[in-house]
Amino acid sequence: MNTGLQRIRCAGRYGVPLLVGFSVLFFNSGCVYWRLNQFRNHLSAFPDHFRVEESDLPRIVALRPVLKPDDLGWLSGLAASETIESNGDKVERYHYRKQYMDAADDEAGAYDMLLSLYFNERGRAEVFEAPAQFASILTEENFDHVFGPMKDGMIERDRHATGWWWEQQRLNIPNREDIRFFFGVPSYTEPGETLSSYHYAYVLDGNEQRWNPTEWDAYTRFIFDPETEQVLFSETFKGRLHIVVDLRGERNLVQIERLSRSDIDE
Repeated sequence: MNTGLQRIRCAGRYGVPLLVGFSVLFFNSGCVYWRLNQFRNHLSAFPDHFRVEESDLPRIVALRPVLKPDDLGWLSGLAASETIESNGDKVERYHYRKQYMDAADDEAGAYDMLLSLYFNERGRAEVFEAPAQFASILTEENFDHVFGPMKDGMIERDRHATGWWWEQQRLNIPNREDIRFFFGVPSYTEPGETLSSYHYAYVLDGNEQRWNPTEWDAYTRFIFDPETEQVLFSETFKGRLHIVVDLRGERNLVQIERLSRSDIDE
């Protein structure tokens, strides 16, 4: 068995890739704000509001669905790659194609990200389906550890932002090998004197109009400790959604913000 995967299944609480692979936290005003805030509250009490299903692909099932199709589009500024019908359900698919700075690194689509949202007859997002390699971390325990403290964090409505802290002793921090298991070889690297980093870049199928902070539709960088090779810091952009996880202090800080056009234009 892949040693990184074995370690993940034994230890089981890797918050950084879980946030990257399932990064949806939300704020606005009016009806959209109410639904996104409800979803935030549900995430902070995950076992009461969601069920994890074992299938060919990992599936998270909302027991009390609240999100509508336009909510996630408002949050990230990214429309689904396609919308289809499956067994009577409306399904939104987001197909993120991994980019490579060196063509020799191309993994022939093995680490493209295909995310699917299934909506019930009331038009609410009931099932989230993720790529297979994330099955080992998309667990009820992991969600509880990562999102549980969010209920005690801050909300800044004027900035469309939230933040909270993890308890240091409750987290197992991923290392370089773990990150490669989840995301494959980096799109490019930038070695430093004391730190090194991996960069991952993706383009979303069907997204012709974008005003993202980066030239890609999804982008993540991980900075590693040069001695332990554990992640010290990560920054992710999914469209206009900006996520920072800082593990360098005594408390692990998470900050999530929906950027405005003025933020990006600056």
